[in-house]
Amino acid sequence: MDTSRLYLPSFPEQHKVKDIDVVTLYHEKRLEELDAVIICKDRSGKVTATFGQNNWNCLPFSRKKTHNNLSTYEFKNTPELQRELKLVTYGWLFNKDPKKRKAAKFSTVHTRLKCIKIAYRFLAENNHTSLRALSKPNIWERFKEHLSNQCFAKGTIEQSLIAIKAAYSYASWHKLELDFKKPIEPKNEAFEINNMAKQQTLVIPERLCDAIYGKAIELVEDAHPFRWLIAETENALQDNYLKGKQLLNKKVQSGQQYSFMKSDGSLDNRKYTVAIADNQPKSAKDIIAPLAEKLPNIPLNNGSDFQRYLGQLIVSSYIVCGGFSGMRDSELDKLTADSYYNDTFDGRDYHMLQSHTFKLGEKRETWVTAASSKTAIELMSKLTERWRQEAEYPDDKYTNTLWISQTARSKAPVLITKWPERLQRFCQHFGFLVTEEDYQECLESNPHSLERVKKTVSVGKPWHMTTHQFRRTLAFYCIKNRLGTLVALKQQFKHLYLAMTEWYTNGGKLAKLRDLKVDEKMQKALDEVNAETTANKIFKQWHSDEMLSGTHGKAIMKMRGDVPTIYSSWDVIYKAVKDGKLTLHGSMHSYCKSGYDCDMDGVVTPQFCVDCGSGSSIIDEQQAKWWQKKHRSLVAYIESGEEISVSEHSHYITQVRAAEKVMADFDMPFTPFEPDLKVTNL
Repeated sequence: MDTSRLYLPSFPEQHKVKDIDVVTLYHEKRLEELDAVIICKDRSGKVTATFGQNNWNCLPFSRKKTHNNLSTYEFKNTPELQRELKLVTYGWLFNKDPKKRKAAKFSTVHTRLKCIKIAYRFLAENNHTSLRALSKPNIWERFKEHLSNQCFAKGTIEQSLIAIKAAYSYASWHKLELDFKKPIEPKNEAFEINNMAKQQTLVIPERLCDAIYGKAIELVEDAHPFRWLIAETENALQDNYLKGKQLLNKKVQSGQQYSFMKSDGSLDNRKYTVAIADNQPKSAKDIIAPLAEKLPNIPLNNGSDFQRYLGQLIVSSYIVCGGFSGMRDSELDKLTADSYYNDTFDGRDYHMLQSHTFKLGEKRETWVTAASSKTAIELMSKLTERWRQEAEYPDDKYTNTLWISQTARSKAPVLITKWPERLQRFCQHFGFLVTEEDYQECLESNPHSLERVKKTVSVGKPWHMTTHQFRRTLAFYCIKNRLGTLVALKQQFKHLYLAMTEWYTNGGKLAKLRDLKVDEKMQKALDEVNAETTANKIFKQWHSDEMLSGTHGKAIMKMRGDVPTIYSSWDVIYKAVKDGKLTLHGSMHSYCKSGYDCDMDGVVTPQFCVDCGSGSSIIDEQQAKWWQKKHRSLVAYIESGEEISVSEHSHYITQVRAAEKVMADFDMPFTPFEPDLKVTNL
């Protein structure tokens, strides 16, 4: 049993779960023994999950702030299905793969269980007792119809089919007699069930984006000067609660009776909390009063108001860091008090955030951000200082991370989860409502998400904000407003391929073009000037005695005594240019008469233009001087002693020879370059 993916190397060997033959216990219906099988223990040897439980607490395996449990609670009323589902999950968790493949990560097992539950819900609703029912063609077709009717996303359907296929692949271990006559093809079948195009994360409409980000910055900057006072207020409220609790407990120990004390010895938690409040030395309002004086525009009348304000500051700081960096949720999650730093390049200051990225393997990475991120990090560093010391982290990689809160005075601080819900409450509280104009802009900005827009965006309702919208919105507006290039965005987003970055910017180019306004008079004037300039250059080439090089340039010199009709006069040339029959495109090293029909090899390797294969290049004296300068710089570099590869040396030599050809055509003095030959004894 390979459990290497479940335990840290330092996990005590004596507390690791031992291999048990659960398949035999299952099929022999030795249910008491089966239910007693240990699934997970912590470092101290305490059992956190057994087979018979409806909810397996696997935090020692997962070590994440969420998704630590494997729950089958919803199937407790269908014990046969629940027991079978547990058996399948056990096989995945402890890598009982008959093909001896690498063990899945705990997160993969969690996802498989979540997705295969879709199939088990269908089985429960239709009174089936085993997954083997899906192997019957008629039931399989009904299941596919069920997936279609439930309007699941294509990705969800595919993951569900992948989970079913994973259960089938373990058949020789769990012996559940799953017999699918036709192989399951998740991708193809998911496309048949739901062929709707993949829906992108939405771009936040510009008006709403300005309002949401603006409010977040305002809250952060207004609170920043008073961050010590806010932190002291929070600590004072917590100390006041603990003193009240201590005083109340002393009274109970002395024999006093209270309504929260039940006859069986247990406590009524609601009444107990009220009693603690009644015994606190100070009122929350008195403790908060000094802060309320400093922030008159913030409602701070009681403890609930203060807790709400504290939550808004946390969400605002998260919005600032995410909105101006484009970091993924998992990357924002690992920001610490030391994550911000300032760097200088070419005399310019840059604001940077450091965190961990996990998409292509865990590593330390850096993101460029806005100056307001510094303010947000400093604010959060102070506000969470005590919480970070008291919190229990599920894994060392979360130690000292900023996004932490104390949801109740009676509980220890915990890592924040469910960010989308917090972001949506933020939008609801401050009334960031969608207008008709916002909705229309949403449709235009999200051409690949029309179904998602219709489903999640409603006029008159708060904006439905999610964490990944930071990333999509930053990419969109960078391209729309020409604030950066795709290559720069690729680096910022830590993408492996440029195509993925382009996917994030979908709609940005169209929005940029929609914003462009063409001045027809100006465009016409520019076209006139361009046509005249081109005609003047072509006329001079044919009707002067200036020296020309290049394949077409040399041909022009030969034909000057017998000029073709199309080049006979300036008016004829000008008309041909206006009609698009003549073109001339120039660069530093040559002109080209082929225009955009050219193979463009000379863009990267200008030496190809000297003896152009299509006979289109023209080089005048000004461009010959460019070649003369190129010759000097290349010869100096080759003779400098720098290490040059064979391919680079060949590339430079061909350019040197091309330059010498041009200089010879113009009778420019130069010393032919003779490369040193090295003799090697073999």
